[in-house]
Amino acid sequence: MSPSELSPAPVRAVADQPAGTDDRQAGTVSTVSLVSADFSGSPVADPPASAPPAPAAVPAAPASPPAVGLETAVASSAAPAVAPTAPTAVAAPTAVASRPEAARVPSAAVPGEAERPPATPDWVAHGERWLRRLLVVGTIAAIVIGAIARFATPSHLWLDESLTVEIARRPVGGLLDALRRDGSPPLYYLSLHVWISMFGTGDVAVRALSGILSLVTLPVAWIAGRRVGRIAVTFGSGDADTPRRAGLAALLLFACSPYAIRYGSETRMYSLVVLLVLLFGLALVRALERPSRRRLVVLTVATSALVYTHYWTFLLLTTVAVFLALQALRRANYRRPALSALAAMLASAVVFAPWMPSFLFQMLHTGTPWAARVQAQVLLDTVFDWAGPTSTGALLGVVLLAAALLGLTGRPQDDGLHIVPTGRVPGRYLVAVWLLPLALAYLVNTTGGSAYTERYTGISLPACLLLAALGIGLLPGRAHVTLLVIVCVTGLFGGWHMARQERTQSGEIANRIAALARPGDVVAYCPDQLGPAVYRAIERRGGLDVRQIVYADTSGPALVDWVDYAERMRRASGADFAARVNAMAGPGHAVFLVRADGYKTLEGACAVVSDQLAALRDRTFQVDRRMVYEGASLERFSTLR
Repeated sequence: MSPSELSPAPVRAVADQPAGTDDRQAGTVSTVSLVSADFSGSPVADPPASAPPAPAAVPAAPASPPAVGLETAVASSAAPAVAPTAPTAVAAPTAVASRPEAARVPSAAVPGEAERPPATPDWVAHGERWLRRLLVVGTIAAIVIGAIARFATPSHLWLDESLTVEIARRPVGGLLDALRRDGSPPLYYLSLHVWISMFGTGDVAVRALSGILSLVTLPVAWIAGRRVGRIAVTFGSGDADTPRRAGLAALLLFACSPYAIRYGSETRMYSLVVLLVLLFGLALVRALERPSRRRLVVLTVATSALVYTHYWTFLLLTTVAVFLALQALRRANYRRPALSALAAMLASAVVFAPWMPSFLFQMLHTGTPWAARVQAQVLLDTVFDWAGPTSTGALLGVVLLAAALLGLTGRPQDDGLHIVPTGRVPGRYLVAVWLLPLALAYLVNTTGGSAYTERYTGISLPACLLLAALGIGLLPGRAHVTLLVIVCVTGLFGGWHMARQERTQSGEIANRIAALARPGDVVAYCPDQLGPAVYRAIERRGGLDVRQIVYADTSGPALVDWVDYAERMRRASGADFAARVNAMAGPGHAVFLVRADGYKTLEGACAVVSDQLAALRDRTFQVDRRMVYEGASLERFSTLR
């Protein structure tokens, strides 16, 4: 199915038909412009001044009224009446324009003309033009505000961002070795490594890569939205305007998505995941339409890029692979393209082979020991997490779900939008790609294999937003515009709030340590997960001579060693760590404890550390833990009593 097959068939104007030939004989569909015309279908003409008023009887209208343009209707209303002997075609507007001005007859000279109401402007058409202009201006404004929000976060880097930068700044060999103990694939880290070599390690610089990737996603989302709309038209689930409207809706949904804005302003791989999922989807559709060698190679590259970026993409790829296998079994005429696409996806295993030893080590020894179990309700909560935490996020979440339901079941007809409860194509496929990977993630979480957290769910975000874009694209004009306004306003409000929110107290803690610490003082971290962000903030200040130590981790505060993490934390002792810190500081130096309770696998270990040090030294609280994404407190223990 090529794009040319999805384009609407050409429509022949009625003026091209021979006189007396109706639409059924011509075999074409005619269109009539909305103009001011006589109900008989003939143009209205003014009689000359010397002629008596026109008789009441008028000739019978032709069976098929001619197409009348707006200019023709206006010009014909001022033309002199000529008694026609047969229905004739309406003259072109240019012919009327050549009429001498002197030939015009003042309306006062025509009997009964004074009683006619004066001509009024076409306010409907004028309003439509202004509505289109406002829509263009609003679209540009929404995209610009969304783009600014992706680069406007004032927050310091939190744990995951600090870890990412610390790993990416190392030489390639050290980078790959650090990733082995971190538990992530290397594509984003290698990309950031190149980026850092050009732009440095500043907060704005390292976050800009994700922001640019998020902006690159927007034209790809527009293309994907139009493609979804064209597929809907092909299967009778859309009308001629659906591709255009779905493309615009997809563009705005991605531009104003709080999830896209939030992770477009974070030094992590999630913006890259969203972009690659869209590219993978387009490559898959093209390969299924015509499985040429070039298109299959592109599909293999897109699949390889996904698995080298985040391991949750395996859930998405598994869903697609099972679908292709089922389609090959059920539909004989679809077997060749489905099996070709499946083979192209499986070929990515060859590309992934060099990373396989590290992947197997990570699967056996790393993971997400910090993760909690979730309930099945998380599948619904995910949509509202994408929509943002504010009250506007709840409204946006409802709109997304409602629009997605329309995209799944809606079908436009002459008398409105009809609902097909069993679902329509491509809505059914988008629902599967949206929900099944999340369901698999939930099952993996319940078995203790991985975390289910909102930032990982970017693998399903594109399918959900494209389905919602299709639903919005099926609506008539005013409803379509209204929903887009709601999406833009609520999305930008929630996204701006998330982008501007402080994510960690590392900067505040580092500033306080710098104000109080003397050379040789000790900074201790419990848990070790607080180390990377505060360590980075201290190092970026420069000139602060302190010694740093982390709980149950000998690798230092810059990284977190996730290898056999839970077992190592269970073996560690808070009392032993407090004794080590106290001995390290000695009688002449103070201890600063960066602390946060409630971390999984540590139980009350950090409280034990604090109490043990307080038994030996005077304790003062310098920074209280606040309700931010990564909150922590700072305690200072003076020299020995």
